[in-house]
Amino acid sequence: MGEASLTMRNLLVPMRDGVELAVDVLRPAGTGRHPAILNFGPYHKDGRGGRTAVAAVHRHFVARGYAAVTADLRGLGNSGGVPPGAFAPGEGQDGHDLVEWIAAQPWCDGNVGMWGVSYPGITALSTAATRPPHLKAIVPIHATSDLHRGVAALGGTRSGFWMRADWGPRMAAYTLMPPQFEDGEGRWARIWAEHLEGNAPWLSAFVEHPDFDDFWRARVADPGAIACPSFNVCGWRDLYAACTPRDFAAIGAPKKLLMGPWKHEFPDTAKQAPAAGLADMERWFDRWLRGVPNGIESEPPVALHVQGRAPLWRAETQWPPARLDPRDVHLRSDGTLGAGDGAGSSEHRYDPTIGMHSLAWDPWTTGIDPGLPHDQSADDARALCFDMAPLDAPLELIGVPAAELEVAASALPLNLVVKLAAVAPNGRSILITSGWVDLAAAGAKPGERVRVAVALRATAYRLMPGERLRVALACADFPRVWPTPVPATLKLFHGPSRITLPSCPPPAGGAAVPAWGELQPGALVSGDELGGTQSWDLTRDLTADRVRLAAARSERLRIDAATELAIDHAYGAAVAAARPDLARMDSTTTVRIARPVGSTTLVARSVATGHHSAVAIEIAVDGQPFWSRSWRYGAGMPAS
Repeated sequence: MGEASLTMRNLLVPMRDGVELAVDVLRPAGTGRHPAILNFGPYHKDGRGGRTAVAAVHRHFVARGYAAVTADLRGLGNSGGVPPGAFAPGEGQDGHDLVEWIAAQPWCDGNVGMWGVSYPGITALSTAATRPPHLKAIVPIHATSDLHRGVAALGGTRSGFWMRADWGPRMAAYTLMPPQFEDGEGRWARIWAEHLEGNAPWLSAFVEHPDFDDFWRARVADPGAIACPSFNVCGWRDLYAACTPRDFAAIGAPKKLLMGPWKHEFPDTAKQAPAAGLADMERWFDRWLRGVPNGIESEPPVALHVQGRAPLWRAETQWPPARLDPRDVHLRSDGTLGAGDGAGSSEHRYDPTIGMHSLAWDPWTTGIDPGLPHDQSADDARALCFDMAPLDAPLELIGVPAAELEVAASALPLNLVVKLAAVAPNGRSILITSGWVDLAAAGAKPGERVRVAVALRATAYRLMPGERLRVALACADFPRVWPTPVPATLKLFHGPSRITLPSCPPPAGGAAVPAWGELQPGALVSGDELGGTQSWDLTRDLTADRVRLAAARSERLRIDAATELAIDHAYGAAVAAARPDLARMDSTTTVRIARPVGSTTLVARSVATGHHSAVAIEIAVDGQPFWSRSWRYGAGMPAS
C-alpha cells in the first residue's frame, strides 16, 4: 500500500462468547485516529470477499483519511467457530461486537460505519438493528432485513434456482474452503479442520424450512430498530427490489434511498444508467462519521430511476411519492384491461416451463447485454394475458402494484404468478415487475372460488405513447420458483379480478433530477481481478416440450504475489410441461487455490428435485484426495 497506508493482516477479535473473528485493517500510516468503515461477510476477506471491489472501495476511503476493516463471518475464512446456518441470528451480535472493538482501537476516533453489497449489506442491517453505540451510519447495497420474505419464499412459494442451484450450492463450497491467509503458526489449518468438521451446506435451510417458521423468524432484523443514518441502495432488477424500499420506509433514522435499473451491481459500474454511488457513499460517511456539513441530509432523500423507453432519474421527498394516484383496472373477459365487465371466466392450464424468458431478476446475468433477459414474449404466449389499449399519453408507475384476483384451482398445491409488462408496438414484451403467491397458503381449496391478494415487487416505470400495459397470469415462474408437482387448471373470474396500478403523475413544475457526484468506475477496480467468463444457454426440446437452462460463470483472482484463486460455477435447471414433478436443478462449483508449493482443489456438486436435495464435496491437496462428505435433505430424510 506504500507509505500512505498501513495494512494489519488477520487480527483476531474475540466475541462475547470467546470465538475469535479474523479481520484485516487498512488505515492511513502514522499514529492518528480516524473514522472507520467495516465490511463483514461470508466470502473470505483474503479471497473474493476482500480482493474485488471491497478492496478498491477501502483503498478509496483510506486515501481520504478513513480506516477500513474487512472481517470474515463466524465459521468462514480465517474466523473461528461454526455458523449455525445462513444468515444466523447471531451475526448482528457479532457485528455489534466488531463495531465496538473497532471504536476502541487507538487508530479509530470512535466513529464507525458499515457497508456492503448483498450479504455484507445484510449484516450491516442486522448489526444496526442491535444499536451498537459507536455505529454512526450504514450503507447496505442490494440487501434485505428479511431474506425469507424477500428472496427465499416469494409469496410463500418454494425457493428455486437461486437458492438450490446457484447461491446455495456455491456457499456449500465457500463454507468449506480453506482459509486463504496461511499464518506461520498453523492456526489456519486448525481453523480449517474446525470448519470441515462443523460446517454444513447452507442450502439445507431452504429445503428443511420452506415455511416462515421459528428458524426464519430468528433471522429477521427489525429495520424499525435501526437508530443510525442509513443509505439504502438497490436495483429494480435485483433480488431485493421489493425489500430495499420496504426497509427504507420502516427506518426512523435519517435515511436515503437510491434505486437504479440494476441487477447485483455497484452503481458506478452498472451496465445501465450508472450513478455516482461511491461519491454519495463518501458524502454519507463524511456527514455522519466526520460531521462534515455537506448538506446531504437536506437533499431529497429518494433518487429513483424511472425505467422505460425514455428513462429518467427522479428525485423524490418520500417513498412512495405523495402524489401517488392509484388506478384500478379489471381483467376483462375479452383479454383487455379496463373497466370491469362483471361477468365471465377464463382458464389457464398450468405450464411449468413458463418463466425462462423473464430471467431479468437473475443477479448473475450482469455480464450479459442488459436488454436481452427482459423480453418475456415467449412466456406471454403460454400465459393468460390481458392488454391495455395502446397509450396516447405517458403512464408512470411508481410504487407497489397489487392484484386482487378471484380464482379456482382444480388441484393443489398451485402457485399464482402475476407479471406486468410493457408491450412495444412491435410486440416485444418487457418485464416490469412480478408477484407470486402459494394458493394453498392463501386459503384456496381444490375446485372452490377464492379471492387472493398478490403484492408485486416495487417498481418505477414509464410507459410511452403507443405502448400497451400487459398483465400476464401463470402458475409457474421457472426456475426462479420451484414448480408445483401436479397438473392443474386455474380458472379466473373476471368480475371481481383487478390490478391496482401505482399510477404517479410527474411532479408539478417538471422532474427534479438528483445532483450526482462524479462517476468513479476506475476506483472500483481492485487490480486483483484476473478476468472471468459467463454463459447463459436456454434450450427447448420441442418433442418433449421440455426446457433447460445451462449457465456458467468463472472468476480468477490474485490472492497475493504467488497465489491465484479460480472459481468455476456451472448450474442448470430443467422441467417438462407434462411432468412438473420431475423438475431438476444441478450445479458444480470448482475452487482451485494455486500456490508455488502446493495447490488445493474443492469440488462441490449438488442436485435438487421436488423430493430431496443432495450435496457432495471432495477436496484434494496437491492432487491427492484429502477430504470428502455428502449430505441429503428431504421429507423424512435426515442429513447424512
